[in-house]
Amino acid sequence: MRTATNNSDGGGVATTSFGITRQIGNIRVGIKMFLRTSDIHSTLLACIAVFLGSGTAIPTWPSPIDELEDVMFLNTGYNSRGLSSHITPCSYSEFGPGRQTAAEWLRIGFHDMATTNVYFAPHGGIDGSIAFELLDGENIGAGFATSLTTYSGFFNSRLPIADMIALGVYASVRGCGGPVVPMRGGRVDATQAGSTGVPQPQNGQGTFINQFARMGFSVVDMIQMTACGHTLGGVHAGDFPNIVTPGTAPNDFQLFDTTTSFDNDIAVQYINGPISDPLTVGPSIASTRNSDFAVFTADGNATLKAMTNAATYNSMCSSILQRMIETVDPALVTLSDVIQPYEVKPSGLQLTLLAGGTQVQFSGDIRVRTTVRSASQIGSVQLIYQDRIGGSNCGSCTITTSVGGTANGFDDSFSFYSFSSSLPSSSSISSFTVLITLTGGGTETYNNNGTGFPVQDSVIFQSPQSCLNDGNLTVYAAVRSTVTTPVSMVVTQKVARASGTPVPALVNATTTMVQGSSIGPYNIYSASYTISSTNGTKFGVYSGSFADDFKDASALGSACAPLSSTAPTSSSTSATPVPTLAVKPTVGAYTFLGCYTEATNARALTGYAYYDYPAMTLEECATTCAGYVYWGVEYGGECYCGNSLNPTSTLAPLSDCSFTCPGNEYEYCGAGVRLELYKLSSLVSISSTVASTTSSSSFSILSSISSVSSTISSSSSNIISSSNTKSSTELTTSSTLSSSSSKTSSTSSSSNSVSSSSIQTSATSSSSNSVSSSSIQTSATSSSSSSVSSSSSKISSTSSSSVALSSSKSSSSSSSSITSSITPTSSSSSPTVSPTLHIVPSAGLYNYMGCFTEGNGVRALSAAFYPTDSQTIELCVASCSPYMYAGAEYGRECWCADSFGAGSVPAPDSDCSMTCAGNPYEYCGAGNRLSVYIMNGTDSQIVSSSSSSSSSSTSISKSSTFSTRTSTQTSSSETGSSTQISTTSSKLSSSSTSSSVSSTQSSSSSQLSSSTTSTPTPSGPAIKPQIGAYNYLSCYTEGNGIRALNSAVSYNYPSMTLEECSVFCQGYTYWGVEYGGECYCGNQFNGGSIPAPEGNSGCWFLCPGNQDEYCGAGNRLSVYELN
Repeated sequence: MRTATNNSDGGGVATTSFGITRQIGNIRVGIKMFLRTSDIHSTLLACIAVFLGSGTAIPTWPSPIDELEDVMFLNTGYNSRGLSSHITPCSYSEFGPGRQTAAEWLRIGFHDMATTNVYFAPHGGIDGSIAFELLDGENIGAGFATSLTTYSGFFNSRLPIADMIALGVYASVRGCGGPVVPMRGGRVDATQAGSTGVPQPQNGQGTFINQFARMGFSVVDMIQMTACGHTLGGVHAGDFPNIVTPGTAPNDFQLFDTTTSFDNDIAVQYINGPISDPLTVGPSIASTRNSDFAVFTADGNATLKAMTNAATYNSMCSSILQRMIETVDPALVTLSDVIQPYEVKPSGLQLTLLAGGTQVQFSGDIRVRTTVRSASQIGSVQLIYQDRIGGSNCGSCTITTSVGGTANGFDDSFSFYSFSSSLPSSSSISSFTVLITLTGGGTETYNNNGTGFPVQDSVIFQSPQSCLNDGNLTVYAAVRSTVTTPVSMVVTQKVARASGTPVPALVNATTTMVQGSSIGPYNIYSASYTISSTNGTKFGVYSGSFADDFKDASALGSACAPLSSTAPTSSSTSATPVPTLAVKPTVGAYTFLGCYTEATNARALTGYAYYDYPAMTLEECATTCAGYVYWGVEYGGECYCGNSLNPTSTLAPLSDCSFTCPGNEYEYCGAGVRLELYKLSSLVSISSTVASTTSSSSFSILSSISSVSSTISSSSSNIISSSNTKSSTELTTSSTLSSSSSKTSSTSSSSNSVSSSSIQTSATSSSSNSVSSSSIQTSATSSSSSSVSSSSSKISSTSSSSVALSSSKSSSSSSSSITSSITPTSSSSSPTVSPTLHIVPSAGLYNYMGCFTEGNGVRALSAAFYPTDSQTIELCVASCSPYMYAGAEYGRECWCADSFGAGSVPAPDSDCSMTCAGNPYEYCGAGNRLSVYIMNGTDSQIVSSSSSSSSSSTSISKSSTFSTRTSTQTSSSETGSSTQISTTSSKLSSSSTSSSVSSTQSSSSSQLSSSTTSTPTPSGPAIKPQIGAYNYLSCYTEGNGIRALNSAVSYNYPSMTLEECSVFCQGYTYWGVEYGGECYCGNQFNGGSIPAPEGNSGCWFLCPGNQDEYCGAGNRLSVYELN
């Protein structure tokens, strides 16, 4: 069994909880000291910077710093904690331009430490007390609150805020190219404000010297700490207008030096010039706030001159910043050894009692450091274990593993080796060692400093039997019958503090568990507790000295599965394996890839979606997605299909996918924002008659739309591309899928999926057309009126892939067949489309202009800014409409404007070398370089008379209903003859092969001219208070393990609007838009869905169909209520 836990010392390992709290009193207790500054520095500082020794030791697992070690070293990849994502690249800030998060993390470390008093107890130091000091006038600027808010996401009972503040210093320096700042753990969090005393820019040199002496630092220390701190960031004019005059610096943010990286430019430019430091030159002189000048000249610039040498600078900074973050109160804190990564570390260990009680399942990962010995040198990783009494009554006593994924930190790499094995409950397990066999034949054994890696089986949390429904947490545990001490459940929740304090409090609640049935050698206990939120909520089961704790409430399913007292048996006379809850390596033609995260601000798979909360199985999803390359199950009952996986969807710990399938208790069906992902065992290639595509992610959707019979006079063939043909017809897909309908899947080519976000077509006096586009556009020479009714096996929506449709003329009539297919890779001569890295020549209404530099001290494009980790050129130009220019920078940034800032000039295309965060096959600028696109002057709503003399306008609204609801949409027509087309979709059997579409020319026609319509000037995005009969309610979270609104759903990633969702959900009490392109309806909210804690700002995605509207966000819905 897998359990969702995001630290490595859970899973039945008895550990002591780390993270004590203390209270700082308002009365100072101590004796008056008459010591020289040198005495203080040599004595009290030695007490405050407490070590457990000057070197490092091989850690023994489990350790109180295991959670901190994970966050410190697992930046990206499998089981990553993602701390570095907030400061990558170094200049980045998720809070917009004019901010640098890395600088803010470095600054908050100093401010938290700066109130230290070595003369009197309590001494202070790095203790997180700054969380209660944000309104005292000494900590000015938004960066302190936002840093603490970010740290609060990592904060838990094993990782105090004080350690996160210290870790932020380490991460900011290393992430910006600076030296390694040695890091120790074990700090203790304050519960109220400490003393004042943070140095302020208006202080004089003597005051600075005295303040640093109070902290325990000398004059040289003061200069080094200031120079090392002021290599990142700068001064905000809004916070300090008498230091930086508003309007004189880009984004009113004046840097200390001319770079955003950790380097010694602050010293070099101070000594050699030119000086740009606003705390040395400029208005700060007249306002007597040139504090860097006062500090640097305290020893006649001697220290700054030494720091002009880069190696000396890095060495000094590593040392002084280490001392800064190790400044703690010796009466309360004993710091750990300097933290080094484990060579081998267990992760997510979990025991689970299986049905019948004769077996327990042991699962988890073994993390192996591959920094020195590469992963390619490792042949195999095995666990050699001892039975529960330390003996070898376990047969071979060997558990094999397989590669689960890889991860990286700033300086280290890791490979994870996953395992899941059933053991007899009578002998079970007590500890194990890890045996690594190298490809060269050698072996390495890791025995955890001689003790073995411990596992206890006396108290076991039962994940399959536990659940969370409507805030009600129900936990089951298996406890050895030999255990006689009371059994209890402890729940730890994050509870918001008073306004102005961004760090929550940890509140524990203990509930006695009740004994139930006995299964094998175990007694089953249970308890329930109502929680206010899953955000950060942890729980555990305890009895005497045994514990299985630090479990994540958000990973539980919404239904508790029963645990049978008898093992499953078969009525067959032949011996059959006993079914156990486990990963299925293959399902039909698909192979298991792993547990994957959802994409960043998008769906990982966008080809097709299907819901079956009551009875979903892996086989059902595989059948539903037949023909697609990928499919995955999420939230227990949601099935998603696709031909490509969003690049921001990454491997997660196997234990994260902990929901059992409602239709089969022995299968896993993902979890919240986690997909149980499968891939077609034999890869498919793309077969199409279209000679070229307009997108690197273009693919043909498996479809069979039967013969189209037309009365058209010409037989000429045309290939029309969306990049240069304007449209007079808009066609979107309408589909209604019933979850109660038959789920029979056809294996013949007549049961297919048509995927289109906006297909725009009309006849061009041709009976044979090939069209390639994600928005297929053609123009007409004569208007037509047609009535079309069809049914297809599946209709789906895609957000980023181009759809290629091919058609060929029928042999003996004027009818034509339109077909497209995905075919298995073979020796066929059909071309295979392989995506390649390229400059996108055009996107939407924009054409590529070139690679440009940033401006001189200003942004090249500064009117609007849209950063995202799923950035593509297509997304950027859509965000920038209707600005004249759109530019992608740093891979993830999008900038817009109608004119360029001063100094921005063309650069070689090769300078724009960074790939887009959301598409690795597109270029999105680079550091200080923008891939710039210019609007081509054509509005998609205007049809030029030069390209079309008449048109047929067809408008079909898109909908998809995954429930018993049937929806019929009506649409308004544009200028010209109009046709209403309704397409209904349902699962069809293989006997349903095709449908007929007939079209007859009509003499009606109308003229469209570019002068007849105009584009209104948008007023900017805003919350719309009312949409039709619905009033805006609020920004809401998703439910706990279930959709907040799940009566009906419609997807339209390319062009969703609030109005479209409102029409689709007509008659329901509530509707909400999420992820920009998802519309959900319902008459009530499901359990756990609440107004977003961050308020309306949590719903910040712009609607793709109307950039002046907000359409929710990731796991956030913009909700409207029937008035």
